[in-house]
This record gives sequence, structure tokens and C-alpha cells, in this order.
Amino acid sequence: MDSVKKQRVIFGLPMLFWGLWLAILFLWMGRFVISFMSIYLVSTMHVDAGLAGTIVSMYGFGGIFGCLFGGALSDRFGREPMIVIGQLGSAAMLVILSFIDDPIVMGGMLLLYGVISSLPTPAVSAYIADVVPVPMQKRAYTLQTWALNFGFATGPIIANHLVKISYTLMFYTEAAMLTAVSVMLVVFFHRMGVDRMPSPATVRAAGTTGLPAGADSAAGPDPARPRKRPVSMAANYRRALTDWPLMSMVLLMFGYTVAYFQMTSGLPIAMTQIGLGTDEYSHVLTINGGILCLLQIPAIAVFNRMSNTRVLVLGMLVTAVGYMFQIGATSWHAFAIAAALWTLGELGTFPIAATTVAGLSPADARGTYQGIYNLSGSMSQAIAPLVGGWVISGFGAHFLWEACTAMFLLVALGLRFTKGARERAMARNLQERLA
Repeated sequence: MDSVKKQRVIFGLPMLFWGLWLAILFLWMGRFVISFMSIYLVSTMHVDAGLAGTIVSMYGFGGIFGCLFGGALSDRFGREPMIVIGQLGSAAMLVILSFIDDPIVMGGMLLLYGVISSLPTPAVSAYIADVVPVPMQKRAYTLQTWALNFGFATGPIIANHLVKISYTLMFYTEAAMLTAVSVMLVVFFHRMGVDRMPSPATVRAAGTTGLPAGADSAAGPDPARPRKRPVSMAANYRRALTDWPLMSMVLLMFGYTVAYFQMTSGLPIAMTQIGLGTDEYSHVLTINGGILCLLQIPAIAVFNRMSNTRVLVLGMLVTAVGYMFQIGATSWHAFAIAAALWTLGELGTFPIAATTVAGLSPADARGTYQGIYNLSGSMSQAIAPLVGGWVISGFGAHFLWEACTAMFLLVALGLRFTKGARERAMARNLQERLA
């Protein structure tokens, strides 16, 4: 019997998806070091806000290379090696970071940590597109984001208690979590018989269903099928970089994430400047993750009745309202209300953007496309701390929130104007898969 036919389908999605989903949930429950890094640098290593932002930005610069090469390598060698290697390498880097007490060395190590920890990001997104049928991908990416946000909601609570004991304990706890989840994934992939993602030749040979012969259509393509020919990484890069619908999406999401990631770069500095501490900041992050956990899954039904572009544009506008409210925030309660507003805007932004990129991606270049798309997030993690730290130092927090609000409005306009090109490309891609 075909290995895919043996896969159980739970809530309409294959076990191959749920195993990774569970790993994402655990990973993000223990992923909190970067969110607290700027506070760590200011309070423990005694660097000023501008320098702290510069040091933290090194993590994002490293992520640029991790995403760029992680996606292409996953097309060539498989999703699973990139996922496992990236997590284990990140655990080792966290242990090293815990011993560093020099700001310059910390910046260099954060650069390397960013490269390693970002290797799995495009591989995870491509893996979901590989194993989940197209009609269910919007739901799958929303559930992935829900798992991430649930972890993001609980992680700051854990971290806040850890840093009261020792900041070093925070590094060790995240490293232990990464190692444990990596072991779990190795066992899962072995038990599922997963070796490689399906090759382009296998997908083309599958006919109109896009599945290997005899496979259950509800379970998606068979990841156990070996590749029949190597994928050209250079050709995939050329294809992606000349794909206007993809690149316009990357540019627009870059603008969005530079502004949105001020929640973990500019926001903690701004709150510290008015006398608030890690308790208040961790509670704001918990509000963000808690609302997403409560509403993201029910929102799937709403997203399914709307076009991808409409969800994204509405998300940008609501986020703009939240950051606009933050302009005048002078107390924790004001920041909490602002966080609730921009969280509502985030509900569909990340999962629908990932679904859109999956629809734009050819089967034999999914990792590369996801890698280039995820550059927007990695570049933002590099640029956002620089922007947040230096803008607050030079112009104040109010100006930072005003600039972010303007950025969200510009991105909303850009998404609306490029809607036609994306929808035509997605329709053409779908027809090619069914041909």
C-alpha cells in the first residue's frame, strides 16, 4: 500500500502536517530570547538604546542568509534536514550566547545565530505546501500561525519568571526546548517514513490530482517519494527573482514587518523609558498572543469567504489604528489597548500572506520562493531594531509610532494595486499543476 494511504487524516489535514504543527507549538513556547534581548542588553550589559538596537539587528541580518539559502537547500536536499539541523544548531548557539559579556562579540554571535535559526523557516512553509492539498492550505497556514502565537503568548510568561532568577537560565531553557523538539521531529519523520519531498517529476507524473498514483487525495503528495533529478538552485533563484507578483509581495511585506516588529524592538525600549519594566512588557506580548489564540481559528471561516487581498488590506488598516493609538500611550493600560487593536489586524496577515506565496510557488521551487518571501521577515528583524533604537534616540517614541502608522497605510494601498497580478499568477500556477 502507498505510504500516504496509511496516513491518518485529522480534521481534514494529514498526520504529516500535525506532527510538524505540534513541534511548532512547543518550539514557540520556548522561543523568547530574542524578544527579551534588547532588555537584556540595556539592563545587564549596560548598553544604550541605540547600540542595543544595533546589536539585536545582527540576528535579523543573519536571518537574511538563513532564509535565502535554507529554502533553496530544502528544494535540493529535502525539508526535514534543514528543519532538524537548524533547530539543533540554534540550541548550540544559545548556549554559546549565554557566556558572552562583550557587546561586539554578542553582535557577531547573534549574526551567526540568525543564519542558523532561520534555515528551517522556508523549509517549514514549503513542507506544509507539499503535504497539504491546495483547498486546505489557507486553513493549514492559519493553524500554523495559531500554534506560533499560542507559544508566543505563553513564552513571555515563562521567560519573565526565568529572568527574575537569571538571564542565563533563559538561554539554557530555550536551548533545551529546541533540542527536545528536534529529537521529537527526528522520531516523527522516521516513523512516518519521510525521506524527501516529492520531486517535480513525481508531481508532474501524478496527473490532475497532483498526487502519486494510488494516494489518498485528502492527504496530499507523498513526501516519501525520492527525487528523480536534482533541482537547479540557480534556476530557481532566477525564476523567483524575476517573478513580479512574488517580488512585489516581498517588498510590501517587508514594509509591513519593519513597522510591525517594533513590538519586539522599539516597544520594550519605549516602555522602559516611561518607567515600565519586564512585567508590563511581557503582559503586552501575552495579550497579543492570547487574542490571536482565541480568535484565529474561528476567523478561518471568515477568511474563507474573503479574497486573500481583502484579508490583507483590512489587516493593515486595523493594525494602523492600533499603532495610531500607541502614539499617545503613557501607561500600561494604554499600551494594552493598543496591543489589542494591532493584534486584531494581525489575525489574518501572516497566514494569508504565507498562503498567497504558496499559491504563487511552482512545485519544484517552493522552498526557494518561501525563502525569498521570508527574507522580508528576516530583513525586518535586522532593520526594525535599528529603526526603533535610533528613531527613539533621535526623535522619540511618538514619532516612531507615527511613522509605523503611515507605513501600514502605504502597504494597504500597495496590496490593493497589485491584486490583479497576484491573482492572475496564482490562477496560472494552479492550472499548470492540474495540467
